[in-house]
Amino acid sequence: MKFLLALLVATTALLLGGCATKSNHPDWIDGDSAKYKSAQYLLGRGEASAMEEAKDRARADLAKTFKVAITADSEDVQSYRTNSAEAGGAGKYVAESSIRLTTSTDQIIRGIQIAESWQDPVKKNHHVLAILPRQQAAASLRQQVSELDDATQASVEKAKSSTDLFIKLAMASKAIETQLEREGLQKALQVVDHTGRGVESKYSSARLKADLDDLLLRVRVAPKVLAGSTPGLEEVVSGALSKAGFLIDTGESPDYLLKASLVLTDLGLKDGWYWQRGNLEISMSEAASGRVRGTQRWSVKSSATDKASAIRRALNEADAILKKELGATIVNMATSR
Repeated sequence: MKFLLALLVATTALLLGGCATKSNHPDWIDGDSAKYKSAQYLLGRGEASAMEEAKDRARADLAKTFKVAITADSEDVQSYRTNSAEAGGAGKYVAESSIRLTTSTDQIIRGIQIAESWQDPVKKNHHVLAILPRQQAAASLRQQVSELDDATQASVEKAKSSTDLFIKLAMASKAIETQLEREGLQKALQVVDHTGRGVESKYSSARLKADLDDLLLRVRVAPKVLAGSTPGLEEVVSGALSKAGFLIDTGESPDYLLKASLVLTDLGLKDGWYWQRGNLEISMSEAASGRVRGTQRWSVKSSATDKASAIRRALNEADAILKKELGATIVNMATSR
């Protein structure tokens, strides 16, 4: 009888202890927080056997929402950077946009605070609540969005007012990249803004890209391969210009001349392979005045088991380089003057 009574007391104590533990844990463990309401704060939760690890998990839980939004747009920016060689965009602006998007995310994450912690008396695990005041984060994001809106408008206005087609292209490309960056911050702002609206923009990257394509069709370029170049280079240059979106002019009065050369040096036979090495160079100039707008050079090297194949591979490498980089290179010439 005494044994049964002791067992009953122990079981009752354990059950009461379990109920007390469950009823005494903070409301934010598995639900909303009465103190940190969702309309005012973003919340992140973390659990681990060690306090510091639980804190890190709580911060990461809160930050992942921003990282998903920003990462998606960083990928959009990088995709535009890759395609800008085909669309005539200036790649350096895109790299800067991606860096700023990442930096903006880091700035938001640094504003995350550890608000509360609780240790489970039975399992001994630490639970941590991380918070980010919506108003604080939204104010910073709105400021950045406003600055990007101003930058986009400035680029668009300069593109419209300039009489130089190169400047128009450079500014139109910069406007696109600024808008892509802005769209990333808008997504982050929509996460912070409890209404989910953020700040609407008067521009769209799709519309700006369409405007850039229209500008490209106004640039009439005549390719000219210099004497002594590897046979087949003229077709390579024309194909790259067409892929970049420029209008190839075969008449007597083009706007611009694109001079190109590829001179290869035969390095001979080494270990059963024939080697070719040389320089691929382009130069863009105004047809009427002869003013050189810029030059660019790339190194080319190839090998094959026979000399003819080695030369052909060098030409294929030149083709790949120009199709990837010619458009961006031409537009970048405008920004360096």
